[in-house]
Amino acid sequence: MVKNCSDSSITIASWIRRLSLSLLLVGGLSCPSWGQEVKNAEIIGTPRVDKDRGRVTLRVKVKDANNRPVGLQEQDFTLKICQPQGESNNNACQTLDRADILDWKNPKEAEPPPAWIIVLLDFSGSMKRSDSSGTTKISGALQALEEFNQDLARRAGETKIAIVPFSKGGKRCTGNRVTDSELNNFEDASKIGLEKYLQDLESQSDSLCGATDIYRPVRKAVRFLGNRTDTRFNPPEDSNEPEPRLSIVLLSDGYHSIYHGEANEAELEQKDFDDLLNLLNKYPQITIHTLGYGLTPQQLQAKYNLSRYPTIADVGKVEAEDFTNPNRLAQMAVPAEEFVDQKRLQQIARATGAIAEFAGNAEDIAENLTEFLEALLGEYEISYIQPRNNADRGSEHNVTVAVKTAGNAVASDAKTYVFPWVGPALPASRRKQIILSVLGLLAMFGVVPFVIWAKSIKG
Repeated sequence: MVKNCSDSSITIASWIRRLSLSLLLVGGLSCPSWGQEVKNAEIIGTPRVDKDRGRVTLRVKVKDANNRPVGLQEQDFTLKICQPQGESNNNACQTLDRADILDWKNPKEAEPPPAWIIVLLDFSGSMKRSDSSGTTKISGALQALEEFNQDLARRAGETKIAIVPFSKGGKRCTGNRVTDSELNNFEDASKIGLEKYLQDLESQSDSLCGATDIYRPVRKAVRFLGNRTDTRFNPPEDSNEPEPRLSIVLLSDGYHSIYHGEANEAELEQKDFDDLLNLLNKYPQITIHTLGYGLTPQQLQAKYNLSRYPTIADVGKVEAEDFTNPNRLAQMAVPAEEFVDQKRLQQIARATGAIAEFAGNAEDIAENLTEFLEALLGEYEISYIQPRNNADRGSEHNVTVAVKTAGNAVASDAKTYVFPWVGPALPASRRKQIILSVLGLLAMFGVVPFVIWAKSIKG
């Protein structure tokens, strides 16, 4: 009986925590920013023009200093329309009145954009170790991904997800090499195929082996999503299809350890990291959210009573069992299977304007994945009427969105669009009236005089 009561208490506490997160996400994306300072505002994609109704629609992403989405209200936004430099126009720039704004939607109200997500899942041997809750890390990660899949399935929009395990093999381990075929294994979140795939990965959890090879799988995934010839990820400029959001989620419990033990390990790791950063600069449309699974440097310092935070240079100098000897603690060593390279994971995420998180158990992993999803799909949608004194046929326009909160004001870079119209199309009822009027005039001044003339000839 005591056990049942304890289990119930744990379950209730777990649901309270999840409910609190849900309320925070809903509130943060539909209410004022609650003290969050806006650091970046960006117009995503090309403004969409409806020439028949004289309407322009923007998608806007707003983030704080940690690349997390910021909750704002309509009055926090200001739009300015300008003619490009060199155009002769007395009203080169015009700030839109509130009456010109036809519609404003927060990220919870706006239809999510199409998205392609690749989850790179660390499948190395250390993922068989237990996390802070006593569950093996691989089981915790797969459980969190199942909840992530259910969250995606509840949303509108078109989101495709591929879960790709990775590890570096060795003499006694085949590892999990990332290939284009595995990267292309996308599923709709609502499909049962993804659940079956997660179950299949769970069945392989006892045989996990190999080292953590972070940079090569990420490079492979970036090149795959960045393929200019694949219209799924990069639609043609003249396409009416919305531009999809492209994202990679990197979940790892280790560090780039394929050179572990080699004399020039640090130099080789640095070169691989630099190569990755150079590649990321070529594909700014791809974001990489990173999720470290394990103990933070602060937690490792406390666990092993170290004098400072351990770094990758301190990994493996002393075996785990040697930490029972107090005289060895001064060597600043940590077991290789417990070290997670928080610094590199943060650098990768920040290089792409994404979020870096750290988790110690499956519940934290699930919450962080939800946060990644909000950051990927959370966009404001603003529609406005093109100013009539600035709407010549084929004219170019630059639009800028400024966001002002109690803390500060930030303006986006300008986005250019062409408005190919002279005036908006009239409503259907008005067009019907005009057609009937024209027909009446034709009958009065054309048909009737002809009939009278014809009768006069016969008479």
